Amino acid sequence: MRVVIFAGGTIQPGKAVEAALASADTIIAADGGAETALRNSCTPAFVVGDFDSLDPRIAEELRGKGSQFISAPAEKDETDTELAMQLAIKQGATEITLLGALGGHRFDHTMANVLLLAGYESPPIRIVDGDSVGWLLNGPGIATINGKPGDLLSLLPLTGDADGVSTQGLYYPLRGETLSFGKPRGLSNVLTGKHAEVKLERGLLLIIQTLL
Repeated sequence: MRVVIFAGGTIQPGKAVEAALASADTIIAADGGAETALRNSCTPAFVVGDFDSLDPRIAEELRGKGSQFISAPAEKDETDTELAMQLAIKQGATEITLLGALGGHRFDHTMANVLLLAGYESPPIRIVDGDSVGWLLNGPGIATINGKPGDLLSLLPLTGDADGVSTQGLYYPLRGETLSFGKPRGLSNVLTGKHAEVKLERGLLLIIQTLL
């Protein structure tokens, strides 16, 4: 089951967002993300959070459309987005896509949402915004990328160095090299064909594909 979660940040329109919404089986909103869902013609099955950023009129409209509301205390260890992710897993999600995980008024929320990718081994979780899709590769592992020649692919180490990075199908090849944490060497590589492959021996690698 493919679950799309609307977080509280902004959403840039684009191909990746359109594809995510078209393939969604279930929609969940995290607090104020419910309003963003409505603006994108989506009615969430569930709305989760402490509701400190959700207009009561929007909440009433969603209740009329059948959305189920799950309240959480304001003082809690998890963010509303993480609670939505936990609910998605409980509901049997096989893939989770976060929309509205970036931008907005809170830069710290953006960072927290990116780091959430490292907090769950399964199901696969990705962040989508505009024409870009981001996900984590945990070493040792292999990621296969499908796209078009000219698509951008950025490889950014997360939480530490990424060791033993090898690639195929990219303009700037890597051959068992280390991408150092804090260095943007892996930014803006380019697909040379319809497929590419990234191998990682050790570490966490944030992969971001920007579609043509």
